[in-house]
Amino acid sequence: MTALLERLKQKQKELKLDADNKPKAKKGKKATVFSKIEEVKGRKIYHTKIFNDFYTFGISKNEPTKFFISLRGIFNIEDISMFHLFSVREDDEFMGIYYGIRKLDKAFIVKNFNKKETYTLRKCEYIEFRFKKGSVFCYLNGLHILLKKDRVNSPYYNTLLNIILELETELYAFYSKKLSKGGIIPEWIKKRQK
Repeated sequence: MTALLERLKQKQKELKLDADNKPKAKKGKKATVFSKIEEVKGRKIYHTKIFNDFYTFGISKNEPTKFFISLRGIFNIEDISMFHLFSVREDDEFMGIYYGIRKLDKAFIVKNFNKKETYTLRKCEYIEFRFKKGSVFCYLNGLHILLKKDRVNSPYYNTLLNIILELETELYAFYSKKLSKGGIIPEWIKKRQK
């Protein structure tokens, strides 16, 4: 019996040594929303990863100097990521919201498990939140729906358009800027819609 106890103690020591020699796993680092941060001509440019569309947004209740934007993941719409736009300092200024299409550096493969289809993104629509000292480019896959004439009366089209119009209104109010009548997105859609 004592021999068995001795062997168990020896084995316990060996296991403890093995556990001590293993590199410790890093604690779960919070995933960032941004895929790239660059400095161009003294301006800091933030690029988000590609997301599907908006989840929610608004002025933070705990910190009224922050405007949060939550985005739904492109592969799983239940994955929610968030970033903040801060109130401007005295040497900075909110220039406005701009929309555009950018060709991606690498083709991006998207698998839609609900419809059992796969497609490749070679370009992606974005919303740019432009400031005097930098910009935030927010890439949203869902914006391409707004550029298709055959989708104009679909529920998703109308919902997304209303959400973006509300975002424009709230963000311009947050920065105390005047928004043009009707918003910015309808003009961009009119120019780009096919």
